[in-house]
Amino acid sequence: MLVSIDGEPIEASVLGLLTRIEVRESDADPSFLALRFNATQSPEGEFSPLDEGLFVPSAKVSVQIEPPGGNSVRLFEGFVTHVRPHFESVESNCYVEVLAMDAAVLLAAEERVEAYPDVTDTEAAEKVFSRYQLTFSGETTGTRHEEKKQLLVQRGTDWELVQRLARRNGFVCYLEPDPQSGAVTAYFRPRAIKDTPQPDLTLLRDDPNLKWLDLQATMTGPTRVKGAAIDPIGKRIVRSDGSPKLDPLGEALVGDELEKGLKQAGATGAVTLLRDPFPAETAIADEGSAATDRALFAVEARGEVDTPLYRGLLRARRPVLIKGVGRMFAGVYYVRAVRTTVDEGVISQTFVAERNALGLSGREDFGQSAEEVPPQ
Repeated sequence: MLVSIDGEPIEASVLGLLTRIEVRESDADPSFLALRFNATQSPEGEFSPLDEGLFVPSAKVSVQIEPPGGNSVRLFEGFVTHVRPHFESVESNCYVEVLAMDAAVLLAAEERVEAYPDVTDTEAAEKVFSRYQLTFSGETTGTRHEEKKQLLVQRGTDWELVQRLARRNGFVCYLEPDPQSGAVTAYFRPRAIKDTPQPDLTLLRDDPNLKWLDLQATMTGPTRVKGAAIDPIGKRIVRSDGSPKLDPLGEALVGDELEKGLKQAGATGAVTLLRDPFPAETAIADEGSAATDRALFAVEARGEVDTPLYRGLLRARRPVLIKGVGRMFAGVYYVRAVRTTVDEGVISQTFVAERNALGLSGREDFGQSAEEVPPQ
């Protein structure tokens, strides 16, 4: 385990006071870090590490963790946002918590009014991240906002803008350090459901590495999001039928079966409407598809990894195979969020994963372990 402040590892005397680390990462929210240190008082009345001068506003902090049997991973890179000391009459119960957020804290620090003429949403996002000297990795979006037609205008923070642009295209936007170098990249892309899955998560089979797993299939609507708007330039109505774009992660998309069941029970449909979509043909089509895809990720898994047996760290924003839970729920899941804690030296992870299908697709490559899959 390595904790650094402004690029320098914290001294052994301070590291010895560290009792708990918590890192939360997801595909839409900023990554968060919480450090807890025991607070010890000197004869002069100062408390370490509170009075060491380490945790100044926006001090850069990074955390690198090496799980049992796995490779060391740079899990967090960000900036100090809060310092929270706790004092009691019993000195041994005193501690200080230090909270940090990734570079999203910089993007959220200022509201601005800014125009982006003749750009796509991806190009606008790249312009935003270039203000912060962040490496950008983005996939192309379809609509170009021409200055003489429908100018893209920002009224709010940079973080709010890139999240809004991502959501309406069915993308996710997040910041992540390189696992080895720590260099931070801003990602603006669809959910990475086609990437190579992480090592399998297994329960009730040989070589299990999950402590527990809760599963839920939501069988309510809506299953499709439609929309219409008036294009003020073309003077016509543009529409979206909400056709999904993402492939099923199992036998078939859940939408058709859910709508069929609801109609058999007496419902007339399972459709909801877009609210204030961008009034351009390609933009409204992308927004409707994005909203439908979100609605179809109706199968959720919440669980806890047995880290020593997993022999690595599960990461958010990537797919993973789950097995040992029957034919209905086994298969590929997209890991939406992970919470990693190191408490008194013991690493644990809980996660939230989801998928848009039930059953197996027949393309699953079960059996991958941490020894066979390179660290991500």
